[in-house]
Amino acid sequence: MELDPAVQRLFDEQCGLATRTQLYRVGVTEDAVRWRLGRCWTPALGMVVSGSRERLTARQRLVAAQLEAGPAAVITGAHACLALGLTCVPGNRRVHVLVPMNQGARRVGWVDIRRTRRPEPAPHVDGLLTFASLPRAVLDAARAAVTLDEARAVVIEAVQRRRCSLDELEHELAAGPRKGSAFARRALADAADGAWSVPEATLLRACGRSRVLPPALANPTILVHGVRLVSPDGWFDDVALAVMVHSRQHHERGDDWERTVEQDGQLTEHGVTVLAFTPRSIATDLDRVVASIERTYLALRASGRRRPDVEVLPRSEATLVRP
Repeated sequence: MELDPAVQRLFDEQCGLATRTQLYRVGVTEDAVRWRLGRCWTPALGMVVSGSRERLTARQRLVAAQLEAGPAAVITGAHACLALGLTCVPGNRRVHVLVPMNQGARRVGWVDIRRTRRPEPAPHVDGLLTFASLPRAVLDAARAAVTLDEARAVVIEAVQRRRCSLDELEHELAAGPRKGSAFARRALADAADGAWSVPEATLLRACGRSRVLPPALANPTILVHGVRLVSPDGWFDDVALAVMVHSRQHHERGDDWERTVEQDGQLTEHGVTVLAFTPRSIATDLDRVVASIERTYLALRASGRRRPDVEVLPRSEATLVRP
């Protein structure tokens, strides 16, 4: 049975989806909707209907969430982060949607619809979809994270790629709900301390708890006679000890990673001791990694060697890393 042109146009304009209310408005009766749902249409989400029997695509799931929540809704959290270009976010989280206070909060299928007293002043509109600003989406994703590493990943990526500033994220942290924000607060503290990846943050935090090691600088600038060398992930200045975390996953381009590994030699050429670790070793045997750094640090102090003539400038947004 062919669809009425108005019904077909509605599905065509909305990625093959429509709410029951929209269908009623274009003349489809409740009985007709019920009849088609048993044959050629399928329930998609709550009051949203799919005009086919095929499984929803990722974008259709977002459109269904938007339609279910209404025109004033904005999508935030992990799915907004993915849509706005971040990658270190799980794509299997529930869709988090914000609505004004005059609408009801509810959970429908894979969607959480929550009320907010803060209208989004700068939403990002992508066709049928409306997303929260990236700083808000990042903090909402961090609040909803199930592990600290998950929260760290999205916050650190946003800062490291300069998609959000620390000031913007701190503003969102203060303006948003305090409940459930423990991971978000720790993740933002790690980003402020200068960590550029979750493994770096994990390692620097562990070093900060050491009774042997002094506070480390995260990602400082190293200069020799005004020439900039590769920036170590962690730096113990009194003995010129550099700690590197090498992983393709945490560099935006593969050639960046290869160049970083090769540039470790720049530091050793100028007398800097370099210790390199992988994210896997940090994740699986963190105590051994920290013990290795402690032994090297103590050996350098005991050696009485002259500190290499290198100049160290902390990152402008970094501070000493503490436990």
